[in-house]
Amino acid sequence: MKYLINFQVEVTLKSGKMNKIRSTFTLVEKEIQDILENDFASIKNWFIEYFYKNDLDKFINATEINEEDTVKLKVGRITNSISGQYETF
Repeated sequence: MKYLINFQVEVTLKSGKMNKIRSTFTLVEKEIQDILENDFASIKNWFIEYFYKNDLDKFINATEINEEDTVKLKVGRITNSISGQYETF
């Protein structure tokens, strides 16, 4: 384990109601080999792209989210779990 990514998923339901779901994703070095250590902006961009390419269930419990609902991702903080360095977004 190398980086912990704290993020929030904002789900706007068809009815207009908004739900905010907070979660954490663990990222290991081998997944981001081409990114320099502690290049938090590049790690954030990698994660955003990864998030939208994969099924939502990989990140949160998405059983009550429908195709008509809008999903937005907000990255809050990325922490290097070994050194303790972090960046807040």
